[in-house]
Amino acid sequence: MTSHEQIHFDGRAETYETEIGQEYPQALKWWLLRKYSSEGEQVVDVGGASGRHAIELACVNRDVTCIDLSFGMLKKMSVRDSFDALENFQKPKPIVAKAQSIPLASQSVDLAYCYATLLLMHDQDKAISELVRIVRPGGHVIVDIARPWNFGWLYWRRHYRKLGFPGIFPLSNKATGKLFSCLGCYPVETIATGFLTQLLYLPYVEQKTSLRHWIHRNGEGPDLDGKVTAKVPLLANREYIVLRKEKRI
Repeated sequence: MTSHEQIHFDGRAETYETEIGQEYPQALKWWLLRKYSSEGEQVVDVGGASGRHAIELACVNRDVTCIDLSFGMLKKMSVRDSFDALENFQKPKPIVAKAQSIPLASQSVDLAYCYATLLLMHDQDKAISELVRIVRPGGHVIVDIARPWNFGWLYWRRHYRKLGFPGIFPLSNKATGKLFSCLGCYPVETIATGFLTQLLYLPYVEQKTSLRHWIHRNGEGPDLDGKVTAKVPLLANREYIVLRKEKRI
């Protein structure tokens, strides 16, 4: 049976973003992927959509698998010019599957990551458990987690409910800390964003002011939003967390 989520993202495939983006929050995602992967390593993009990160990683010699619940998104990836330009052995391998049930062997990859996807799941603990399961001991998992003490999540809950989704589901630091510990992994890097960005969700602020210009800038270094949020991480809209899976003794 085709889910509402599949139908929605299949319908968005043709117009879905394919560029990584230049503003700091987007550039940050790419910077983390480069930092925690190396040439020849096996990398899994969960919720990879039309391959905005997967194709770029393949271009820098990572062995990439791109997983998404939307066949339409993965089909869009396969017809992109940048995908076609890769040699067959370089092309990201598409798999239609849900993050809560990844059809890959345990301890089979070096890095698994999931961006802008977990917050839509009420059972995201299952998805995070799957990400950790498929990574080898000593490997890394990168996730972004929506946090509750920022009214940005209220804006996005309203947005997604209008689209027929249940909403979004922020997790507290306590909840994720307990989960990570139970899964046998620990954070090696955490970067908070979005404290100032929530102001853009107020009526007319985005359209009538230049606030975005002041709080966001292009590049991998922290912008004003990133610098301020780093001082008050509890009030972040989103945290990017790099986990290292503990090696077995």
